[in-house]
This record gives sequence, C-alpha cells and structure tokens, in this order.
Amino acid sequence: MQFLILKNRLMKFLKSTIYILLPLLLLNSCRDYVEVEPVGNNRVLKYTSDYRGLANNYTNLTASGGIYLLANADVEFPTTYQNGVNTIWANSYTWQDRIYDPSQGDSDWIGLYKTVYYSNVILEGVMASEKGTEAEKKEIYAEAFVHRAFAYLQLVNTYGPQFDPTSANSEKAVPLLLKPELFSSLDRSTVGQVYDQIIADLKSALENNIQDSPDFNVLPSKRAVYALLARTYLLMGQYNLSLENAEKALQMQNGLIDFKSLATAYSYPVLIQNPEVIFSKTLLFGYNGAPLSTELLNSFGTDDLRYNYYTVPGTSFYPTFTGRAYAMNTYSPTNGINVGVSVPEMYLIAAECYARSGKITEAVNYLNILRAKRFKSGTAYTVSATTNKEALDLVLTERQKELIGRGFRWFDQRRLNLDPAYQKTYTRVFKGQTYTLAPNSDGYVFPINQNYIDLNPELGK
Repeated sequence: MQFLILKNRLMKFLKSTIYILLPLLLLNSCRDYVEVEPVGNNRVLKYTSDYRGLANNYTNLTASGGIYLLANADVEFPTTYQNGVNTIWANSYTWQDRIYDPSQGDSDWIGLYKTVYYSNVILEGVMASEKGTEAEKKEIYAEAFVHRAFAYLQLVNTYGPQFDPTSANSEKAVPLLLKPELFSSLDRSTVGQVYDQIIADLKSALENNIQDSPDFNVLPSKRAVYALLARTYLLMGQYNLSLENAEKALQMQNGLIDFKSLATAYSYPVLIQNPEVIFSKTLLFGYNGAPLSTELLNSFGTDDLRYNYYTVPGTSFYPTFTGRAYAMNTYSPTNGINVGVSVPEMYLIAAECYARSGKITEAVNYLNILRAKRFKSGTAYTVSATTNKEALDLVLTERQKELIGRGFRWFDQRRLNLDPAYQKTYTRVFKGQTYTLAPNSDGYVFPINQNYIDLNPELGK
C-alpha cells in the first residue's frame, strides 16, 4: 500500500512536469548565449502551472557537473585501464590546463548554466503568471533561488579559485547571470561576488517561505536551504555559521539508514525513498564507474559495511578493471551519484565545526551517531579523541569514507590547501608519465573551454 501511494504521488508529480521548449544554453555562436526555437504547439510560459511544470522538470534542473570527480584523490586509474579512457577523463585525471578538444563541448558548464537559465526564467516570470494563487507562485519562486544557488556553488568550485576567508577573493571565477537574456555579456565575476550571490539566493528562498517538506527530495525545501548554507559556509571557512545551519537542517531531518538492516546492497532505497537525502542533485551519468584509489579502499575496516554497500568490483563496468568503483548507480539507474545535500553530510559538517571550535566531545558524538549505522552488529564502531587535531583528523577521514565516490574529496583538497597542516602534493603516473598537483596550484581550477573563450573573449580576461 505504501508503495502504491508513493507511486501515485510520483505519477502526479511527473504529470505536472510539462516539457516546454525554452531558450537553451548553447554557447555555440559568437556571443549568442541562448537561442529561442519555438516548435509545433509549444507555447510561451503564461500560467502558473507552466512554471510549476518547468520547476518540476528534474531532467533539466538536476545536472550538476562532475569533471572534478576524476581529478580528486578518491580516484586511481589502474595501469591496464589507462589505455581505455577518453581524452576528457585522461586530461582531468592528470590536471591538464586544457580538458576538451576543439570539437568537444563542456557538459558540466552547459548543464549548470542551463539550470541557471531555467531558474532565471522562473524568477523573472512566475509572479506575474496567470491562474495561480499567490502561495503557489511564491513556492515556485523560492525553489528557483535554491536551484540557482546550487548551480553557482558547483560552478565557482569547479572553475574558480578556492574561497579564502583571509583574502578579498577578488580572483575571477565565472559569469554571474541573473536575468534570462538572449544576449548577455559573459564577463566573469569574482569568487567573492559569486559566493555573495549564492548566500543571497539561499536567504531569498527563506524569505519567500520555501516549503518545509516537499513531496519528493528532488524539490528544494527549507531544510535543503539550511543544508546548502552549511556546505557553503564550510567551503568559506566560516565554521560558526556552517554549524548553525547544519544543526538547523538536522533538526528538520536526521534519519539515517541502518546498514545492518539491509538484506543486500540492492535493498538500499532508491533516490526518492532515501531518508538520508535532503535535496537530490546528481552528477552527469558519464562519470559513473571511475576506479577508486587503493588507499581509500584499504581505509575501510572489515567491520565497516560501507565497503560492501558503497563500492562494487570493477567488473561491473565497461571497460572492466581490477579494483572497485562507487556502487550506487549500479543498484538502480534512478539513483545516480547524488551530490545534493544529505543527512550524513550534515553530521560530518557539524562534527568538523565542533572539532575546529574545540568541542571535542560533541564532534566525536556526531561521528559515532553516524558510524553506529554503518558497522556490523556487535562490533566496535566508536571513535575517541583527546585533542582538537585528533578530532578533526577523525572527521576528515570519515568524510572520505562516507562521502566516497562523489568528488567531494576535490572540494576538501582545495579548502584544506589553505592550512599548512593539511597541504599535500599529489602525484600520478599515467601511461608512464608522472604528473604532480601542488597545493594551491592552477591545477585546482578547471579551465574554461577554449572554444567558449574564442567565441566570447571576455571569458578569457
């Protein structure tokens, strides 16, 4: 019965998703950012239900990039695997200053700016739409701020330098587009300006009374706003604000899956039924199956159930390889690699912020709440610490294991580079050649596709 109710609700959600052809982000003609292509009986947005259909179009709003997944320390290409990867994977894996060939587009950039564009369309038009209540319009309006904020958080941390709380953050990052204009300058805003806009958008969602509990975790919510603020402030090094918002998110949603209760890995809930997911966003499917590093895999103890649930043998993918990869997308194609905010991430953020503020007991308690749901019955799962450094080390280690295979390690590498105690130089051997990634080097900033710079010179300034 519960399944039928969920199925009916999902069908209602999908039926409200009307695929209206809108101006799409193409970036394939000089200074033409988008282009309108009316086809058949498609109409311009007029009614509130049109905007709800656009806001429910998860296919267009979920794209969250993921090129950084291949560059982060979680990933390690076995020697025999290296000859089978394409140039995009190879260039990202070796931290090149050019990722794409002249014939290729940047799917991360296109997908994220598509989300920005759709969000801008909603923000500009929904409040003046017809045949909708004020409450319905404001709900859609508030959701669009969250989608746009998430997209810019991904963009600035892929194509911009790391935010430094001790600097003015005046380095150029990405274009900040806030209107659905057909022709728009692509001048890049600074890191600080992009972060200011992310926070402003999330606060605007709260000010417009975003819903507390949407029917599905693919829709933005108040708890998602708090969780995204927690992530954003963590990346900014503003730990008190990060903790405050992580705690608010956990007050609204704190359920964890007890891995001991799962019969098999295929018992893991699909995305829309996952009690741990606060707001779902997924990496592009093309990044599925990246081999995980031996060091990371060896960090799991024999009693840690996450090894079996979060990883699968490389023989499950093509091309096959010796080793293991992130598992979630193999259980159900609806899962994908979720990089949206989650309950485990909030526990880890809160634990880190407590550790950094000297509250060791609170930090360790949050780690143990999470670990209690991840280990075999009757085994020792608790950790302890006597110093701030010990507590912080435990948190960072736990982040690598709990947030495995999603590329979050890349964002951690970037922000930890600012602390001499955690700076590290990474090396990789690819096809017999050694590549090095030094702390705070240019390799930590993905280059904007040269094709786009050629067509829009302001991107290169």
